[in-house]
Amino acid sequence: MNRRFIGSILGVAVLAWLSVGLAQASQQAGASGAKAIPRTPDGKPDLSGKWKTVSSKADPMQLTAWGAKQFNYNKLPGGNGARPEDDPIMNCYRPGLARLGPPLLVPAESVVVRLEGESVPAPGGPKAMDAIMIFNAPHKVWVFYQYNQETRQIFTDGRKHPPVDPDDPPEAIATRWWNGYSTGTWDGDTFVADTTNLRDETWLDNLGHEDRELHIVERFRRVDADTLQIDRTFTDPVALAKPYTTSATLKLMPDLAFKENIVCQQYYVKKLAFGYEGLLGINDHPWQGKERTSAGPTLLGPADKTGVDKK
Repeated sequence: MNRRFIGSILGVAVLAWLSVGLAQASQQAGASGAKAIPRTPDGKPDLSGKWKTVSSKADPMQLTAWGAKQFNYNKLPGGNGARPEDDPIMNCYRPGLARLGPPLLVPAESVVVRLEGESVPAPGGPKAMDAIMIFNAPHKVWVFYQYNQETRQIFTDGRKHPPVDPDDPPEAIATRWWNGYSTGTWDGDTFVADTTNLRDETWLDNLGHEDRELHIVERFRRVDADTLQIDRTFTDPVALAKPYTTSATLKLMPDLAFKENIVCQQYYVKKLAFGYEGLLGINDHPWQGKERTSAGPTLLGPADKTGVDKK
C-alpha cells in the first residue's frame, strides 16, 4: 500500500510538473509567435508597413578639398546651418535621396503642411515628417516618404544600374534622377538597396555639404516585429574623403496618418535676398545657370548672379 501510495503521489507530481512545463512552453510559444517577424511567401522578412524614426545618429563627414570649399561657401558665417539662398530645397529643388533619410536631413523651415489653405510649420517640427511607408510589389519594393510626398522604387529583378552618360546635362532626366536608380538584393535577412545615377543639384544634409558623384548603399533590417533598422553609407570621390554613414531606428506605426507636405508650396519661392520683389516661378530662379568642369557637373549658386564665382 505504501509503495502504491508513494507511486501515485510521484505520478501525480510528475503529471503536474509536465502540465506546468507544457503550459509555460505554450505561453512562450504564443508570446514568441506574437512577436515573430512577418515574412513574405519566399521566406524573406516583410519590410512593409508605416515606419517612423525614433532615434538616429550620423558620423562626422570627412571632406575632400573640393567638398570643404563648397561647404565653407554654403554655410552661414556663424556655422549653424546653411545660407537659405544657396539651399536647393529653398530654391524649389527636390531634396534628393541623401536628405530624405531616414533620418530626415532637411532644414526645419522647409517642413510645412497645408492646413485650411495655408502653409504652416508641421506640428512637431521636422521629426513629425520623419516617416516612411514600404510596400512589396512584384520585382520591386516601393518606399513612400511623408516629407515632400517623395516616392522611390527599388528594383529586385536582378537588373543593373543604367550607365550615366557623361555628356548628359545635369537638368536632363535620361540617366540621372533626384532619388537615383535603386536596385535591391538580400544579404541573409538584410535587404540591401544600392543607389546610383543621382542628380548633382542636391545636398548631403541641411548644413551645406554638397555631393557630386554620390553612391548610396542602404541596409534595411527588421530587428523584430515592431522595429526596423536602416543603415546608410554614402561614398562620393569628389566630395567625401571617406565614406559617410548614418543609422536610424524606426518603429512600426500602423495607425500613422500621412499629412500632405509639399516643400515648394504652390511652386513659388521668395527671392528678396537677391533684390527681387514678389515671387518668382519655379523655372525663373537663379540656379538655372550651370557649368561643367573636369570634376563633374557644377552648379552656379545665387551668389554667381553678383559676379562672385562660387567655384
